[in-house]
Amino acid sequence: MKKKGCALRHFSPCAGQEYRIGRTMHDVRGKRERGFWVICSVIFLYTVFLPLSGKADTSGASGVINTFNATLMECMKGADKLGYSGRFKLLEPVIRNSFAMSYMASQSAGRYWKTFQEREQSILTKTYTEWSIATYARRFDEYLGERFEVVSESAPDQGIVTVVSKIIQPNKEDVVFYYKLRIIDGTWRIVDIQVSGVSQLALTRSQFVNVLKEKGFDGLISLLRNKIEALSGKR
Repeated sequence: MKKKGCALRHFSPCAGQEYRIGRTMHDVRGKRERGFWVICSVIFLYTVFLPLSGKADTSGASGVINTFNATLMECMKGADKLGYSGRFKLLEPVIRNSFAMSYMASQSAGRYWKTFQEREQSILTKTYTEWSIATYARRFDEYLGERFEVVSESAPDQGIVTVVSKIIQPNKEDVVFYYKLRIIDGTWRIVDIQVSGVSQLALTRSQFVNVLKEKGFDGLISLLRNKIEALSGKR
């Protein structure tokens, strides 16, 4: 049976928080986390509505968001046919090309990053990336008439450009996202997402550092892998 509610949900594996746009459902640890997850992720999220046959704008920082969101829309509209594995495969190359995963993984580990061996840094980056993709593949799993709109793109400020976008939902309040992008290896990449004044990167760093302090590197990797397995096993 098809579940009700919006497909756009974001989950923080370390805090155990789920936030559903269009649904009142919170399991939030602290005021700074309320109303944020997206994932992050996904935090791990987005911008302009395009039909499946449309071509995404690939110019500049806004183009990165447009391309990403064109794929998210395709993922949502074809969610049932694609299934989880199909959504993962569809999203993987776009997420890898849109986000600065190595940078975000290193920043999320905080002061511990420099203490890791090169092999450990590689493992964390790989696992962080897979967790991010898995979160999007699981959460963007149905279409209920949402559309995306880019609101603005700022001028660069110390190398950072902010692209403001929103999710427009039928008969529901818009949700606004502030994407932070910088040029890495000659390409605009997302390095953070802010919702309601809360930074995904800062929130993830707080969670990761707490796990690293209590359980170490192996504990963090184990936690993320368990979350990936849980996300992939539902449908």
